[in-house]
Parts: sequence; C-alpha cells; structure tokens
Amino acid sequence: MEIGWMRNQRQRQVLVFFVLLSLSGVGSELGPYSVVEETERGFFVANLEKDLGLGLTEMSTRGARIISQGHKQYLQLKVQTGDLLINEKLDREELCGSTEPCVLHFQVLMENPLEIFQAELRVKDINDHSPVFTEREMIIKIPENSPLGIAFPLSNALDLDVGSNNVQNYRISPNPHFQVLTHNRSDGRKYPELVLDKELDREEEPEIALTLTALDGGSPPRYGSAQVRIEVVDVNDNAPKFGQPLYKVHIAENSPIGSLVVTVSASDLDSGVNGKILYSFFQPSEDISKTLEVNPMTGEIRLRKQVDFETLRSYEVDIKATDGGGLSGKCTLLLQVVDVNDNSPQVTVSALTGPIPENLPEIVVAVFSVSDPDSGDNGKTISFIQDDLPFLLKPSVKNFYTLVTKRALDREETAHYNITITATDLGTPRLKTQHNITVLVSDVNDNAPAFTQTSYTLFVRENNSPALHIGSVSATDRDAGANAQVTYSLLPPQDPHLPLASLVSINADNGQLFALRALDYEALQALEFRVGATDRGSPALSSQALVRVLVLDANDNSPFVLYPLQNGSAPCTELVPRAAEPGYLVSKVVAVDGDSGQNAWLSYQLLKATEPGLFGVWAHNGEVRTARLLSERDAAKHRLVVLVKDNGEPPLSASVTLHVLLVDGFSQPYLPLPEAASDPAQADPLTVYLVIALASVSSLFLFSVLAFIAVRLCRRGRAASLGGCSVPQGHFPDHLVDVSGTGTLSQSYQYEVCLMGGSGTSEFKFLKPVIPNLTSQISGREKEENPYFRNSSEIYEAEAILQQAFGKGAMENPRAGALQIRQVLLLFVLLRMSQAGSETGRFSVSEEMPSGSFVGNLAKDLGLEVGELSSRAARVVSNDNKHRFQININTGDLLLSEALDREELCGFTETCVLHFQVLMKNPLQFLQIEVEVRDINDHSPVFLEKEMLLEIPENSPVGAVFLLESAEDLDVGINALKSYKISPNSHFHIKMRVNPDNRKYPELVLDKALDYEEQSELSFILTAVDGGSPPRSGTASVRVVVVDINDNSPEFEQPFYEVKIPENSVLGSLVVTVSAWDLDSGKNGEISYTFSHASEDIRKTFEINQESGEVSLMASLDFETIESYSIIIQATDGGGLFGKSTIRIQVMDVNDNTPEVTISSITTPIPENSPETVVMVFSIRDRDSGDNGRMICSIPEDLPFVLKSSVENYYTLETEGKLDRESRAEYNITVTVTDLGTPRLKTQHNITVLVSDVNDNAPAFTQTSYTLFVRENNSPALHIGSVSATDRDAGANAQVTYSLLPPQDPHLPLASLVSINADNGQLFALRALDYEALQALEFRVGATDRGSPALSSQALVRVLVLDANDNSPFVLYPLQNGSAPCTELVPRAAEPGYLVSKVVAVDGDSGQNAWLSYQLLKATEPGLFGVWAHNGEVRTARLLSERDAAKHRLVVLVKDNGEPPLSASVTLHVLLVDGFSQPYLPLPEAASDPAQADPLTVYLVIALASVSSLFLFSVLAFIAVRLCRRGRAAPLGGCSVPEGHFPGHLVDVAGTGTLSQSYQYEVCLSGGSGTNEFKFLKPIIPSLPVRDTGRNVEENENFRNSFGFSIQ
Repeated sequence: MEIGWMRNQRQRQVLVFFVLLSLSGVGSELGPYSVVEETERGFFVANLEKDLGLGLTEMSTRGARIISQGHKQYLQLKVQTGDLLINEKLDREELCGSTEPCVLHFQVLMENPLEIFQAELRVKDINDHSPVFTEREMIIKIPENSPLGIAFPLSNALDLDVGSNNVQNYRISPNPHFQVLTHNRSDGRKYPELVLDKELDREEEPEIALTLTALDGGSPPRYGSAQVRIEVVDVNDNAPKFGQPLYKVHIAENSPIGSLVVTVSASDLDSGVNGKILYSFFQPSEDISKTLEVNPMTGEIRLRKQVDFETLRSYEVDIKATDGGGLSGKCTLLLQVVDVNDNSPQVTVSALTGPIPENLPEIVVAVFSVSDPDSGDNGKTISFIQDDLPFLLKPSVKNFYTLVTKRALDREETAHYNITITATDLGTPRLKTQHNITVLVSDVNDNAPAFTQTSYTLFVRENNSPALHIGSVSATDRDAGANAQVTYSLLPPQDPHLPLASLVSINADNGQLFALRALDYEALQALEFRVGATDRGSPALSSQALVRVLVLDANDNSPFVLYPLQNGSAPCTELVPRAAEPGYLVSKVVAVDGDSGQNAWLSYQLLKATEPGLFGVWAHNGEVRTARLLSERDAAKHRLVVLVKDNGEPPLSASVTLHVLLVDGFSQPYLPLPEAASDPAQADPLTVYLVIALASVSSLFLFSVLAFIAVRLCRRGRAASLGGCSVPQGHFPDHLVDVSGTGTLSQSYQYEVCLMGGSGTSEFKFLKPVIPNLTSQISGREKEENPYFRNSSEIYEAEAILQQAFGKGAMENPRAGALQIRQVLLLFVLLRMSQAGSETGRFSVSEEMPSGSFVGNLAKDLGLEVGELSSRAARVVSNDNKHRFQININTGDLLLSEALDREELCGFTETCVLHFQVLMKNPLQFLQIEVEVRDINDHSPVFLEKEMLLEIPENSPVGAVFLLESAEDLDVGINALKSYKISPNSHFHIKMRVNPDNRKYPELVLDKALDYEEQSELSFILTAVDGGSPPRSGTASVRVVVVDINDNSPEFEQPFYEVKIPENSVLGSLVVTVSAWDLDSGKNGEISYTFSHASEDIRKTFEINQESGEVSLMASLDFETIESYSIIIQATDGGGLFGKSTIRIQVMDVNDNTPEVTISSITTPIPENSPETVVMVFSIRDRDSGDNGRMICSIPEDLPFVLKSSVENYYTLETEGKLDRESRAEYNITVTVTDLGTPRLKTQHNITVLVSDVNDNAPAFTQTSYTLFVRENNSPALHIGSVSATDRDAGANAQVTYSLLPPQDPHLPLASLVSINADNGQLFALRALDYEALQALEFRVGATDRGSPALSSQALVRVLVLDANDNSPFVLYPLQNGSAPCTELVPRAAEPGYLVSKVVAVDGDSGQNAWLSYQLLKATEPGLFGVWAHNGEVRTARLLSERDAAKHRLVVLVKDNGEPPLSASVTLHVLLVDGFSQPYLPLPEAASDPAQADPLTVYLVIALASVSSLFLFSVLAFIAVRLCRRGRAAPLGGCSVPEGHFPGHLVDVAGTGTLSQSYQYEVCLSGGSGTNEFKFLKPIIPSLPVRDTGRNVEENENFRNSFGFSIQ
C-alpha cells in the first residue's frame, strides 16, 4: 500500500511538472526598457502597474517585488505607484564590458496568487572613456639597412566604450622617415602600423622619438597618446682600427708572472655587438703563446711566464682586433727583453782526480770552468776557495781553472777535504755559486798500532772457572784498510820459569784475555806479561803493552783457633776466683784465617755456657770475661763454647771449648811444672799470626789511601775533559820548538785555539800572542780573520780585492802577510799567462753529418807534433759537458762524436758556432776551438694549423684584406721560406708581406663580391715554398665561410590559421603550431614568435613559444564568456625583420558548467498544523548551450513538500499538507538540478526548513506515582525526592511549572508537611516527622506548561516514614513504681534452671529497633542466677546450698537492638526459703532501715574488685587480641556465619509478648556492596512447631530504608 502511494505521488509530481513546464512556455514578458549609463539613482524607468494592467492597490496587496540575478539590486519597485526606478548608478563597462548591446534581465514576482513576469533593461553607452595605451612608451628596434615600405606593428589603444565611441583612427607626429596606417581586425577593432618612408642611417641618427595618438568616434572625440622610441640597429660596416700600428716595449727579464707588458687599443665605429672588440694574437709562435697572454676584452698583454734574456732577447707578435661581425684589424708588438743579473755563475767540472795518495808533492786535483749566461758586468766572474785548505786555484784560458795541492797531504791528519769553489759575478746585486768537491786522501802504512793504555791491570777472583774472560786490551792504527787491521799476541815472559801459555791466552782478533785454569790467591797473587799488536801493512808495524793480572782473594779458609789448643788432649782449664769483679779476664781465644782482607776479619761470640749470663766474650778480640759478681750459689765448674766466625761471603766459622773452674783464692795456685820452661824456645805460632794480621791491616789501610787518591785523580780528569778551550793561568810549558828557521822560542806564548763550526766554511782563527810579563795597553782580545784568497781573471778586480783583504792583516802578522803576498804574485803571473792565451782553431762542418766524420786536423792547424797530443794526454773539454767532438791522438784529426742538428743547436740564429777547448797536460795548456755548423735544406715549411677558417661578411667590399697564418721553416738563409701561392679561384688572390724581423706572412685579398645566397662557403689550398734546391713546400687548407647579413624577412607557411579547441582543454595544451622561415642564416635566420596587438585577455589565456611557435593554453577557456579569439602572430628574425599571420581560435562548448540555483525568497520557520504553504521561490540556470543548458529539477520523494514550476526556470517549493513539529521539527531539503548534457552535471542546494511550535501537548510525568522514603526525626527542609514531567512542545510551550494539589483528606495539613520547587519538582519535608505518629503520607502533584492556553497533568506521590531508635525499652514487670520491692521466693531445694521470675518489657519502636535482649547486670552472688537473653526469664544457675545468703538482689538490663541501642534496668529481690509452708515475707519497715556497711565486707569487696578487675583486664586484653586478629581476618572474608545456633537472646516485642522460641540469625555486613546492608537470616526452630506471632517476615523480600539496611 505504501509503495503504491509513493508511486502515485511521483506520477502526480511529473504531471504537475509538465503542466507547469507548458505554462512557462507562454510566460508573460515586459519591456524591453532602456536607460543611459551613469543615470542618477531614482531615475524613472517605467510604470509596471500600467504595463501589467493591474489595479491601483493590487501590486501592494499581492506583495509584488523585483528579482534579479546576483546580489546587487540595480532596480527598485515602488509598490504604491507601480513605478520602476534606478536603485544605483549603472556603469555599462562594468556591467557588460565590450558586449553590445548591454542587457540586464530581471523578474517581477507577485504572490497571492504566485505569478512571475520576465523583463529586460538595456543600458546605452555614452562616450565617457578616452583611448588608453597599455604601454606609455613603445621601443622599436629597426636595422639601418631595412628596405623602404616595410611595416612595423605598434601596440593598439584600448577604449572601454563601444560602437562609434570606440577608437576610430591613429595619427603620428610629423617626421621624415615614417607614417602610420590604421587597419581593422576581424573583431572590428583597429590597430596601427608604422611604415618606413626614408632609409635609416645609425651613424647620422641612432634614435628617433615619435608620438602616436589614438582618437575615438565620440562627439566631441576623445584621444590618448603614447611615445614611440625607434632605435636604429647597427649593421657591421666598419672594421676595428688600432691607435698605432707598432708598439715597442722594453721589459726586464725578472718581471713577475702576470706583469702588464702593454695595453693595446682599437676602436670600431659600429655599436653593440658589431662594435664589441675582442683582442687575440695573430699567428703566435709556440714561445709567444707560452710567454704572453692577451685579455680579449681589455687588450692588456701580460706575462704568462717569466722571460729570459739569455734564452730569447726579443719577441715580435701580431695582435688582431675582431668585432662582433667578424671584421678585424691588426697591429704589431715588438717586445725587447732587458737583461738583469738573474743568473748565478755556473761551475762545470771537466776533470776530477781522486783519491790522492798522501805524502806526495803538488798534484792536479780538478779542472773546471766558470760561466755566467748574463751579459756585461753581470756575466763577469771571479772564483776562489777557502784559505785554510792545502789547495790552490790556478786560472787557465777563458774561465778555466785547475785545483792543485799546496804540499804533501797527511791522511791521518785529514782523510778527506770538502772544498767549496765559490764563483761570484760582478753584477748588481752580486750573485754567487758554490760548488762542493770532496777530495779523498788514500792511505800509506806510516803509523804503527797504538795501545789505548801503556799498561793494563786486570782482576780475577781465585778459584775461577777455566777459560774465564778476564779482560781485554785494545790497540788502534791511524792508517786505513789493511794497514789499520790489528792482530794481537802474547810476548814471551821475562821469567822463563813462568808457565804463561798455561795460565793465559789472548784472542788475536779482538784482544780478549782468558784465564786458562783456576788460580789460587794463596799460591799466586799477581802475574805480569807483555802483549803485542801488529798491523797488516807492508811492511808491518807493531807495538807492545804491559798486562798485570791481580788474583783476588775468596773466602775459602775457615778460621783456625790458636789458643786454647784443640788437640784432643786434656782440656785447658781456666781458674777464676770467686771474688773476681765483673769484667774479670778469664781467658782470651786467639784465632787466625788464611784468607785476606775482610775474609780474614774475625768475630767472637759465646755459643754455649753452663750458666748463661755469667760469662761474656768480646766480639772483636775474643777476650772471655765475667759478666757479673760470682756468688756461692754458682757452680764451681763451667763449660764455655766460643764461636769464631770470619767476615767472608758466605761466612766460615770454628768453635772452641773452654773449661772454667771457680776457686776461692790463689793461696795454693795451680802452676805448671818448672821443667817445662827449660825446654828450648819454640816458634810461637801466635806471634806469627799476629804479625800476619798486623801486615794485613796495614796493607788494607795503604790500599784505602791509594784508592782515595785514585778517585780524586779520576774526578779531576773528568772535570778537565768537560772544558772547551781551556787556557791555564801562568806560563805555558816551555817545551815547544819553532821550526820556521828562527830557532827555539825565547818567550812563552799563549794561543786560544777554537774551531768555529757555524760559519759555513771552517775558519781557523789565531789570536794575538799574550805576553804576561810585559806591560801592555791592550784591554781585551782583538780578533782579525785571515781574508779569503781570491783568484780572478780580471787584474783590476784582483787589485781591489787584494787592497781590501791584505791591507791590515799583513801589518799584524808579518809571516802570514809574506805568504799571502807570495800567493798574489803567483796569481798575477798566472793571470798574465792566461791573458797571453793560446791560439784559437776554427773549423766548419755541415749539419747532419754522421758520427766519425772528419772536421779538421788539430796538429796541422795548430802547429803541433802528432806525438805531442798523445804524450800530453790531449782531450776535448766543453762547458756543457757534452762530447760532440773527439780527437784521434794518433793522427791529430778532430772527428764528430754524434750527428749535429743546426736547428736544435742554434735555432733561427743564422751563424751557428760551437765553442770548446782542448786540454793538454805536462805542462797544462788549453786550446780554444770554434766549429761553424752549416745549414742544409732539411726542413719544409710547416703551417701550424692545417686548416684555416675565415668568416667574411657577404657585404665586404672588393679589395678587402684578410690576414692568414704564416708558415714556419726551421732552415735559415736561402733555405728559409721564400713565397706563398693559392689555388686558382674567382674571388681571392694572395699578397705576401714581410715583418720587421724579415718573416714573411700572407694576406688574402677580395677580388669579387661575395653572395651568401649563391655560395655560402669557399675552399682553396695555400702553399708555402722555401728557397732551397730543390725547393721544399708546405700546404694548408683555407675555408672561407661567407657570413650572412639580414636581407630577408620571415614568411609564414599560412597567412591564416583556424583552430577549434574544447573549452575544457587542460592548461598547457597545444593549440596550434605556427611556422615561418627565413632565407638568412645564423642569427639573421633565427626566428622568434610573439603576439602582436594582443589584448590582455589573450595574453592571459594563451602563450607562444618564441622558438618553436607553439601556441599553448595558459588559462582555462570558457565558452560562455568568450566564444572565439583572433590573434595576430609576428615572426621576427635576429636582424629585426618580421612577418605576420593570423590565428582564429573557436572555443567549442562542453558540458562544464553545473546548473546554478538562485534563491529569490524563502519562508522559515513554518507553523505546524498549517495548510499548504509556499516555502521557497528560486530560479535555476545553466550557462552551457544546447542540451548542455537544458535542466530538470527535483527534490527527495519522502518529504511532505512539492516542487511547482513557474515561468522560465522559476520554481516554488510548497508543503503538501499540515506539518507536525513534534514528529519532525526541521527538514533538510536537497533541491537537485541536473542538466541534459553529456556527461550530465547536477547541482544540489540544501535548505533547512524549521517547523514552529504550537502548544498542542500537555506535560507528561515520567511516572504515574512516586514513592519516597524519609526517616523520622528528619531535619526541617530536608530534600526527600523529586518528580519530573516533560512537554513535547518547544519554547515557552515546553516550560513546566510544578505545584501541590489539595489533598483528598481535608484534615491533612499538607502545606505544613511538604513543599515542592515549582521549577524543578524537588520535594522537601518542612518539619520533623514522627514514625509513631505518622507512618505514611499521600498527595498529588500537578505539572502545567506556559503555553496559551496552558495544559497540565497530575501524578501521585506516596511518602513513607521510616522508624528510628528513639524509644527506650519499658519494663512492664516487675513494676518499678518506687513502692516496696517485689520479692520472689525460691525454695532452697530448687533444681538448676528453676524459674524464679520473668522480666517483661516493651519498646515503642518497630522492627529491629523493638527487638529486646536481657542480661543480668548485678547479683548479690554472681553465678547463682541467670537471665535468659531472649525472653527475660530469671532462673537458678546451680543447686542452692546452706551457705548461700537468704536474700539476693538482682539487677536485670533490658536493651533494644537499635543503633545506637537504648536500654532500661529493673531490680529483683529474691528470698531463699526452705519451703513454702512458712513463707518468709519481709517486714515493710525492714526496708526502711539503712544498711550498715560491714567493714569486712568492704575489704572483701575491695579485694574481690581488685581480683575481678585484674581478671577483667586480662579477659579484655584477651578479647582485644582476638578482635584484632578477627579484624585483620575480616577483610579477607565475605560474610562469616558461625556454625551452630545463634545465641538466643533476642526478644520480639511486636505486640505478642515475650518470645518463647530460640531463634538463630545470620548477621552479615557486606562491606563491598556500596550500600551497607544488614541481613537477618531466617529463624531456625530446632524442635518446636511454628507459631504465628502476628508479624510475618517474608522470605526473599528486601525492605530498604534510607540508611541502606536490608531486612530479609
């Protein structure tokens, strides 16, 4: 059913849509109306009421209004009169731009009923804008060779007006060169072109300024102007020219790299690239390219490497200046190198003799030459060596020197000499060269070996091992080689009985001595022998040394005791009187040791004693003495053991035993027999040993003294060796002899001798002699150095040096002066010999002759004998040590050692001469030889570049000259380069020119004008020919490239391009590629493409690649904005000429615009329950065309709304029926507009329709009834609960107010008991409630909204009062009224458990608050009676006895189960009787007698109380411990239920009286439940039937109070 209803709805909407669509086709239209732009606001346009034919007030009553596209309201409607007025000024250019006509569309909307009228307003243009140029200044570059009539496009002016008010004409300021033409574009717009009427000349007028004016067609006309600046572009028609044709420059050869040589400058009348000059070397040689460099921009020529006067004295090079067009000019640079003293003299050693035997007379050591490549004084040299060497320099011919020895050399004195040959030139500053020669002196065996010591003392300890190394002897030989090799041997001893060969041996190579057997100090204490050292020279030389071997003692003998004798006979007994004082000498132990030294030093000690402490032994002398006084108690006999120990390592010892007898006195002394003395005197061994000991001690003392003296001497020796030049004070030892011929010196002289090592040359300095006995005025030492001995080939230099060197030294040292003068005389003799010189031989030879070729005969040409060359060891010597020639000493012929290359030896020097010397000995002689090397034609002319490339402009005039590179020929003279020629051609010929240095170079001369279009390149052969026989030649290829000039304009392939492009083309898409060509080449043929007279829209939308001509899309196209574009393309070549073509671009429409929804009016909110209502009026539009612009409109079908179509895409959105806000308060409606294009595009417009509220819903409570709980005795104004009601309405209609309704019971004071908050429904108890007075309360609550009219509802509220423990138990029996107490009689024969009485009590509370328990609080005799806790029965606890008191007083405590519990007490009096036959009743007056305090009872009570207190304290402590343990265990458990019956001490007082049953309850406090619930389990009745007590406790029914307890 629902689906069918929805289908009917859709069909109905479609039918309505088509009906409205057909109605819109015949919609009404108004106008058209027109108005001029810039009309003021309020201007009258038309009266719509009249045009629509409406009544006077109909427009006002129907709510007529103006609707237009966009947000701006250009028009306003006066509904009272129906007039249509201008709402604001209209600017046609702002509204429509260049579109003509300018139409504004609007609609007239009328409601009640809805009706829409279409209208349009046309805005007419006025001439309110002047033409404006986008560029205030236009710059046009035009080549000066442009042809007449050529046109140049200019930027057009823009005029925002249209029609006749737009630009109509262009004018230019008067000038002789140009006129302006006005052309029409395809879109009707006009643009200007500049036409050349007269040729341009940049040299006459490089720039022209014009004013371009644009005029429109208005009345009066408006105009705009712009400046046109024409720059005449230069053409290369002038060649560069140098300021001077020849630059002569001098530069010092020591100029640093990068130094400026000269700056050349050329000028060119052209400008721009044609006037930009680049400098370069023209045909530079390899030397020039490596030496010089030119800055191509500035013309600065700088050194690339240092120049060398000695290598090349001048440079000549051509410099070419080339402009940007290829034309060039030339000048010549002549660079002269100025010599400076930058070359040190060079020392070349021709011959060196080494080593030189010692002890020989004067020997030639070396032959060398000195040269300096510098010129003048810079090339003059002097040479010398050190003065302190036994060598002389002897000059020879032409800077040749010989180095000879002065005297015989001694190798042992100096084995080699480091000779420094110093050569110094005479330049400024002076330069010098030092050449070191090492001269070795060979050895002759003239020195015998010498021992390091004359005698050697060796020590060896006795008992040594055989073959023990005991020491070494050493000898040295000052000779060298085999002459210095020493052999050692033992010489025969002087004592023939000494077996030396069996005692000692020596190593012959190193002098090590060995003991061949063990030595015994006691047998042999010293040994002397001689050792010989012999060298291996021829003849051999030798020397001797004394060797003394001392045997050292070892501790190999134990001490020997001399006294007391230890011979095994009767022991020696010493007598000591008992009266002896301490220290009494008892005896003396005497011992000796066969060793010596400390090994024989003995010490004594008491080893054993019969009574320790009685006797002591002195350690140093062996005396045995008493240590203390003797007493009667000391034993008479004592045995002493004395130990004798030497001081050796390890120590050896011996022991001796003494017997001591203590006697009382010497009255009967014990003496030896007299006859013993008569025996002949024997040699006392003790005396012998004492003598030996004394000798040993004396020897030891003497040895110590000698050792002390030796140590002192050694220290002095070491101190003496640490000094430098040590001069003793006082006279020098008079033991020196003068061997100079004057005899022995008669005075003492003191010299300081010091070798100075830091001087570079070792100089030996002598100070003046110091005579101490003479009085001298010299205050210090004066030091004068001996001057160097200098040899020179120049006499005047030698004289100056000698005058300076010997002027003072000869005065102070006559002998040294004489020696120097003698050397100078020899020098001058040798110098004059060298000036005399030897004869010079001159020869010639052709180059490239093979090795061994004959040059000339030296013997014949120089007048020498053939045998003389051989005998004098003639040989060829040259400065560079290159042996190009050799001498056949047998024939005297001079021969070639190698083939000579003149070009390698002398280069371009025409006369090539080689200089060398012939050295002959015995006597020494130098012969100067010159050999001229003749040139042959062995080299052909060579071009450095095999192909020359020339670029010549095609407009070069006939007769123009172009430089060509020259050829090089290494030959000279007639064999050098002679002429140039060129292969036949119709355009050029060769002209040869000669440089100042006679070098020939060619020039190319133009005979016929060139044409690039006819022939763009020419090639021919250039030939260079020398003058040799036969002549040699070299060729190079010359390629002439004709340089094009700009004489052709670009031309397009098509004059008109037509292109179609979709409007949705992506950015960067290729639109079209235009192509043009130019017959010119190079830069003139390079075409660049640009837009000409393009509007701003075109420039923003399209871009053109200037190189490829590709037109691409730069901005998105929009068919709806512009349907087509017309663009003029200009192609310009590098010379400024151009061509034009036009592109027409048609934009093709695509469905790229989504429909647009424009809201005209919207009504919101809509009241609910209203009938059909117009919600919104809107229009739709699609800017596309055709099907792309056709649209359909729809909304979702599940909404209570409908779309209705009006005229021309206008729609209304209306409700289908009444709306209910409570069902839906708002609707989100999506209006979907879809076009019919491909693909289909749609637009969705969301609107929110709000439904306003009507008060049609009463408040509703959340519950129909509420039950609230409140505990009695509550505080006043206690919040006891809340009620809540809601209203489905909104706003004020939903605001609820709460109130209390009158109660049904008129006597219930509800207002004084309860109140309610009117805003939130909270209920409050106004006063404290009493459960016993009021247990429940019921009333109704009302909820009313604030709507109009107001709606309300009700709810029932029930308030239950919860009981609180506020009543103490009340005892019913026994009565406690203050009268005579109730006495209970108990027979003494009563059994245990006998019922004495029953305490009956009640409690005004309810529930557990009324449950009572009983306990016996006090008793006269504890333990006799008991009270049942649950029913109050007082019973006997045991059998009664006679000892029990007759009267008893019992205090019973009654306590309820409330929280906190309340209690009451009652007193019972019990009287024990023997029976009930004679009941005992107390007298009434007996009660009134005051009870007397029995002292005994008091004491008993005190004692009992103390004991009881102690017991009670113990019990309480025990209970506390138990409770603490339970308390710790309680958190671990849940509900603890004891096993067995619960103690039956609870009484139900609900109204049934005392409980007669035992009950057991489970009590559990759940600590983790969130609310503390006190649970009571069901009663357990063990054996009695169940009795209904009047109050049933239902199982599994929880009753909860406000405190959270739960009773089950």
